[in-house]
Parts: sequence; structure tokens; C-alpha cells
Amino acid sequence: MAAHEEIIYGLHAVAEALSAGEPVRRIIIGKQRQSDAKIKPIVDAAHARNVPVSFESGSAFGAVHGRNHQHVIALLRPFVYASWPEVRAHVRDASKALVLVLDHLEDPQNLGAVLRSAEGAGVTAIVMPERRSAGVTSAVRRAAAGAASHLKIARVPNIVRALESLKTDGCWVSGLSLAPQAVPYDQADYAPKTAIVLGAEGRGLSRLVGERCDLLVRIPLHGRVASLNAASAAAVVLFEVVRKQ
Repeated sequence: MAAHEEIIYGLHAVAEALSAGEPVRRIIIGKQRQSDAKIKPIVDAAHARNVPVSFESGSAFGAVHGRNHQHVIALLRPFVYASWPEVRAHVRDASKALVLVLDHLEDPQNLGAVLRSAEGAGVTAIVMPERRSAGVTSAVRRAAAGAASHLKIARVPNIVRALESLKTDGCWVSGLSLAPQAVPYDQADYAPKTAIVLGAEGRGLSRLVGERCDLLVRIPLHGRVASLNAASAAAVVLFEVVRKQ
């Protein structure tokens, strides 16, 4: 594997990467699976997209040693982030926008699931910090099941300043919070241009980020758990915003 390539591994994950239009450069399959009927749909899909497929020995899977790769891996181009000025220009020129801002979400599986929910809700863009945050790695892309390739995702040096910029561009900023003053998410009004801020696992919104929000919203829970995970919370609120915009 070249240094500039990323890996997605496993039968289902590789099939989804092809189906979702991920930028797959080539696929490597173990020689022992060459006549396996389960492999044929992957080979057919790869050929339809002019993606090279090779059948190789076990040594080709050294990069994913110890993982359940099922002798099927795909090599992808690294994820290309959108530029922050490009995202701002898009939001500024739009009559309606929904931006998801991630306040230092660190777990790759959570990030991937959040991206999948965001893409399903049709978000305009996602903004995340450059440091102390998961990036869009192959693990995240695998968890996102192809959604990352269809999203504008920008990384910024400072989330607080990014929120101030989004406000300048016409966004009303709402942060998910468990604070007492937070209003139920389904009772809030959302502007045609809305930015939703999702906090880090466990810690929630940082103090400075929370202070920059125009409104804090919460998801009322009726069971015994204290909060939903990041992806579930994002999905609930994003689809409510879409319904009301």
C-alpha cells in the first residue's frame, strides 16, 4: 500500500464503498476467494467503475493483520476536505442552509455515524476542528458507509471563530445541550440558515462554544439514560430542523 492510500476492509464495507461512489483506486482479494460466489458482485461492481481488481496471497493483507478483513480490501484516495472559504461562500450565497458544527468529536465510529445521519438529512456542510478531533480517516469512512464522499467537510483552527463567521454569513446557531436553560428541540424555531453545534462525547459543548450559541436546545428523554449518543442526537435534531425550515 502506498503512503497516500487509505484502506477499507471487509466484504460488506468494500461493497458499500463501491456502491456509494467512494474514490476506490484498486481492490485486492485473497486468492482463496477467487471462485467464491460472494465475491462476484464486488468484482462486477469494480469492473463497472473501471476499478482494477487483483487476487493476491496473504502477504498483501499485512496492513490489516489481525482485523476481520475477510481477505477483501479496497485502497482509496485520502479524503479531500472542502476549504473553509468555499463553505462560507456557499452558505453566504444560499437562501437556505443547514450546517453541522462538531465541537471536538473524537471517536471515529461516532463521527462516521454522525456523517451518515448528516448526509441523510441533506446538510449543506460540516465543520470540525483541526485539532483534538477525529478526522475523516478510512475507519470513519467505513462507519459512514459512503456518506463522507457526498458531504462538504471543512476543518478550521478555531470553532468559536468559525461560529462567529457563520453568524456573519447569516446563520442562527443552536447548540445541543443538557443545560437547564436549553429548550426542547421540537419547540425551537430554526432559521432558514441554521448551524447546529454538537458537543464532544461525555463533555458536551465547551463553555466558549456554548456562549456563542444563539440558542441551546435539548432532547427530552423519557427513559433512564442521561443522554443519546452523538449520532442519534444529531439525527433527531437535524431532521427536525429540515422539517421546520
